[in-house]
Amino acid sequence: MKRRNQEINIFSMSALDLFASALGAFILITLILFPFFPNTGDSPERVASVRAEIADEMAALQQALAQAQTQLTQASSDSQSLQQQLGSCTSDLDSLQGQVQACRAELAQTFVLVVISWSSSDDVDLHVIDPAGNEYYYEDDRFPGSDAALEEDNTQGPGNEIWLSPQAMPGDYEVYINMYDKSDDSPASIRGSILHQNGQEQLTSITINNQDEKPLFVRFNVSAEGNVSLR
Repeated sequence: MKRRNQEINIFSMSALDLFASALGAFILITLILFPFFPNTGDSPERVASVRAEIADEMAALQQALAQAQTQLTQASSDSQSLQQQLGSCTSDLDSLQGQVQACRAELAQTFVLVVISWSSSDDVDLHVIDPAGNEYYYEDDRFPGSDAALEEDNTQGPGNEIWLSPQAMPGDYEVYINMYDKSDDSPASIRGSILHQNGQEQLTSITINNQDEKPLFVRFNVSAEGNVSLR
C-alpha cells in the first residue's frame, strides 16, 4: 500500500508574525512618544541619547526580523527538499516491495522431473497426469499452454523414460507405468525417482508381469510454495 507523504513544518509562521507585530508596536509607540521628549525637562543631550538608543533598538529589531525571514526561507526550502526525498524513498520502497514479491513468486515455482528405468527388453511406457487432467505419454507428449513434456521415450529396453515440467503447476500428480509390449519372459522391474528444486524422491520399485498392465506407480503433490511431497 502506498504511503502518504506527511508535510514537514520546520518553522512556525505564528512566531514570526508575533515578532513582526511586536516590532510594529514598538515603532508606533516610539513615534507617539517622540513629541513629548522635549517637555520632560531632560536636556537636549539626554533626548538625543534616548533617540539614539531607540534607533539602535529599532535597527537591531529590523536586523533580527530580516534574519528570521532568511531562516524561514531556508526552512521552507529545506522542507521542500525533505518532502522530495521522502517521495523518492517511498517510490524506492514500493519498487523494492514489488521485487520482493516477484522473488517470492519465482521461488515458489519448482521444476519436476520424473524418470523411470528398466533392464528388461520390454517396451515400457511412462504416463503422467497433471492437476489439469492432461495425460502425458508417447502419443500426447505435449499440451497447449503447458511447458511440460515427455522428453524421452524408449520402445525397447533396457531403457529410460523422462517427463519434465520446468515450472510445475501446484496440485496433485499421478504417475502410471504401462507395459506396452511384453517381450521378455521374466517379470520387468521398474525403478523411478522424482527430482525437484529441493532434492530427489526415490520411488519404490514395482514389478510388471503381463502386457497391457498399467498400475499406478506414485502420486505426488506440488504445493503453492513449490514443495514436492509423495502421497
